[in-house]
Amino acid sequence: MSDAQIFQIISIVYIAVGIGIFINPGFYKKLFEDFIENAAVMYLGGVMALTIGYLILVFHNTWTKDLSVIITIVGWLALIKGILILIRPKIVIALSRAMVQKEGILKIEAIAVIILGLAFAFLGFCPKSPI
Repeated sequence: MSDAQIFQIISIVYIAVGIGIFINPGFYKKLFEDFIENAAVMYLGGVMALTIGYLILVFHNTWTKDLSVIITIVGWLALIKGILILIRPKIVIALSRAMVQKEGILKIEAIAVIILGLAFAFLGFCPKSPI
């Protein structure tokens, strides 16, 4: 899988989730609350994050001076997130609760995720991108 294809899939996910959070903050607030209240779902989320991070790093653990290093950073962040959920779930629960207590924080998060998704879309879909 090429760097452009990895950026494409990440961008699609980020943009879709960001728009979803922005348009339906109540739904996502409930989703996040349910995630932290259901131990089995949280465990599976940790396993998925760890697996996705691992797979990204197996195929793309390259520390270069160009923008493709972002893929490696995303992989490491996913791996660390998965490990943190599995080993220290109470930390993740506390952080998640703080994020969903105010709807304004969710809107800011949505905008940030959309902006990241658009940046990744540029890197993945635009022929003139530096990737």
